[in-house]
Parts: sequence; C-alpha cells; structure tokens
Amino acid sequence: MNTSTLDAIYRKYHKNIYNYIAFRINNHYDVEELTHTVFEKAITNWERYNPAKPVEPWLITIAKNTVTDYLRKNARRKHQGLDDVMDFPSSDKSPDEILLLDEENRDLMVAMDRLKPKERQILSLRFATDLKYDEIARIMGKTSANVRIITHRALKKLRAELEAQNL
Repeated sequence: MNTSTLDAIYRKYHKNIYNYIAFRINNHYDVEELTHTVFEKAITNWERYNPAKPVEPWLITIAKNTVTDYLRKNARRKHQGLDDVMDFPSSDKSPDEILLLDEENRDLMVAMDRLKPKERQILSLRFATDLKYDEIARIMGKTSANVRIITHRALKKLRAELEAQNL
C-alpha cells in the first residue's frame, strides 16, 4: 500500500470508523486509540483485503473485532479513572450544557447496554456510520431483511428503555 492510497482511505473513512467506535464506547481517549488501532491493523493486513470489494465494510469489520476485543478485555473495569475526567479537552459549551449532554449520553449508553450485543452492533453500524442495510448484512453475515427487522425491534426496545428511565 502506498502512502497516497493510505492517506485517501484514512481521510475518507476515519470519521465513520471513529463514529462507530464512539457509538460503542463512551471514552474519548479509548475511541481515539482504537480508531488508530483499526487503521494500523488495516495497514498490517492490507494483503488480505480483496480489492474487488468495498474498503469500508472491511474496515468496519476490523473495527467491530477491535471493539469486541477491547470490551472483552475491559469487562471488569467499570469505572472511569480520575485522570480520564481531568484531561478532557475543553469545550465551547457551558457546564450546564455539558452536564445535560453527559446525562443524555449516559442514559443512552445504559439503554444500549440492555440490548443484545447483536442489536447494539447493528444500531452502531446503522447510525454511527450510515451504512446501508445491505452493507450491514454483509458485515454481520445476515440477510438485509433480517437486519431491518433487528434494527426496528432494537429501536423499539431502546425507545421503551429510554422512556422508562425518564419516568
């Protein structure tokens, strides 16, 4: 892989890979690190990529596996360290706005945690990366119709869970 190809792939897909990982993991620093890990793995395994197929689903598959490994490795670590909180980058938002967003994100993450892993992955692929149902089906090894059904049911569960949290 030459440098210009790598640069073009990185520029085109970095945001979607980052968003997918951020949708699954609620820690800016870990998301950044895992995003870079995905691209490192892509470079290392470039000879395995089939140029007849699109690059993005291949990168998303690498990201999906990277996140799964991360979550498995950190399953016991539930608390965020003080260093993580102290080093958050500054924001243009007021403290009240940051607190409200943090609460909303926390509520969403709690609701997402109550979904099945397959449902979380499909919602992450659909809404964090804007992949089409056919692309998600290829990544997940399912039919497009099945992905649509799982998405519909997962959104219904997620909505009910968020409503229950706000009661």
